Amino acid sequence: MAEVSQRVRVMQPHITSAPDPVRFVTGEALSIGHHDQQWRSYVWCTDQSGRAGWVPDFYLEMTGAHEATALRDYDATELTVGSGKLLDVLEEVGGWLRCRTSSGNEGWVPGDNVESV
Repeated sequence: MAEVSQRVRVMQPHITSAPDPVRFVTGEALSIGHHDQQWRSYVWCTDQSGRAGWVPDFYLEMTGAHEATALRDYDATELTVGSGKLLDVLEEVGGWLRCRTSSGNEGWVPGDNVESV
């Protein structure tokens, strides 16, 4: 994970794939599945509310074969953004960027969909 201070422009639109994304707070117990085949640093995770999604594996401390504890707060909300939209990058993790729009919405977009401005 790297804290990033930059602005990017969306070159390829992105539509969120999860309307009710996984989210948790530090110390929460989580169920863990398999690693993603494309985004290798992400693992399938289910939170205590039953929401599931991809989570960076280094945000977790494994406590069993399929169990982990959250090392930090996390929200997998993705941004739906169109081409040309300017975003402020908050952090980069495994090829994805957590960004903020000019209206203050925050979420993740694939790094391949944007370019630095």
